[in-house]
Amino acid sequence: MKSTIKIVLIVVLSCLIASAYGQSDSLKTVKKIPSLNGHSFVSFNQFRTSFIRSNLFANMGFGVTSTLKIPGFVINDQELLTFEGKLFFFDLDVRYQQRFRPWLAMYVSFKMAGRIGSDISTILVDGVNTISGGGIGWLIRIHEWGKFNLSGSIGINNLKGNFINVTKYFEDLINEIPNPQIINSIPATSVGIGIYGAYGINPTIGLQFQSEFIYGESFVRGDSKGFFNGGVVVDIDFNPKYRVPVNIGLGYDLSSEPSVVMESGEVTNSFMARIAYSGAQDFELGAQMNYYDIVIDNLDRKPFVTKIVLSFKFYF
Repeated sequence: MKSTIKIVLIVVLSCLIASAYGQSDSLKTVKKIPSLNGHSFVSFNQFRTSFIRSNLFANMGFGVTSTLKIPGFVINDQELLTFEGKLFFFDLDVRYQQRFRPWLAMYVSFKMAGRIGSDISTILVDGVNTISGGGIGWLIRIHEWGKFNLSGSIGINNLKGNFINVTKYFEDLINEIPNPQIINSIPATSVGIGIYGAYGINPTIGLQFQSEFIYGESFVRGDSKGFFNGGVVVDIDFNPKYRVPVNIGLGYDLSSEPSVVMESGEVTNSFMARIAYSGAQDFELGAQMNYYDIVIDNLDRKPFVTKIVLSFKFYF
C-alpha cells in the first residue's frame, strides 16, 4: 500500500514538474511583445511602432506651462488687460492595429487634445482650444534582419479644431475685421507616409526611429502645406541581465504636425523620458514625461510645457 502511494506521488509530482516546464516553455514561445536580438521594445508616445503586431494602445497626458506673462489686446496702440497665468494641456490618444499578414497591418486611431488657461483671465486671453478626430492607414514591413526591423506606412487623418477666443473676437470687432467670430471650427484633412525602424543593439539596449511626411490642411483656413514629424528614442531594459522588470528610455522628436502644434503652424521640439514595466509577456504599462516648446499666438516667446503621459498597450 505504501509503495503504491509512493508510486502515485512520484507520478503526480512528475506530471506537475512536466506541466510547469511545459508552461514555462509555452510562455517563452507565446511572448507577444516585439523583440529583436533578445531586446523587448516599449512604446513611446508620439511614436508609431515598426512591428507588425495586433495591439491596442491608449495613453492620457496632462501638462502645464510655467507662469507666463500674457499680453492683452491692443486698441489704438494701447495694450489693455495684461495677465499672468499658466496654460494647461491635455490629450487622449487611442490606437488599434490589426495584423492581417506577417508583413501587413491596418491601424485606426482616435485623438483628443486641448489647451486652456488656468483661470478666467488666461482663458479670456488665450481662449479654449480643442482638437478631435482620427485616422486610418496601413503599416507595411519593408524588411527585417536579425537585429533590425524596418516598416513603412501610408494613411489619412481627419481632424477638427475648435478655437474659442472672446478677446480676439472683440479685437477683430474693434479693428473692423470682416466676419469676426467667437468660435472657429476648422476641419483639417491630410495624407501621410512614414518610415519606422527598430534596432536591437543587445538584450539590454534598443533603438527606435521614425520619419513622417504629411501633406494637407492646417488649422489656419485655406492653408494647405507639408508637415514633418521625426525623432529617435533609445531604451534600456534591466530585465534580461539583472532580472529587474524596469525599462527606462530617452528620446527626441521634432514636429510641425497640426495635431501637435495646433493652430500656430510652427515647429515644436519635444524631449521625452519614459519608465515602464518590462516583466509582462503581452502588455506594457508605463509613464512618460514630455518637455516641449510650443508657439502661442499671444506670446512673444515660446513657452515650455511639462507633460506627464500614462500609457497602456496590450498585444494579442
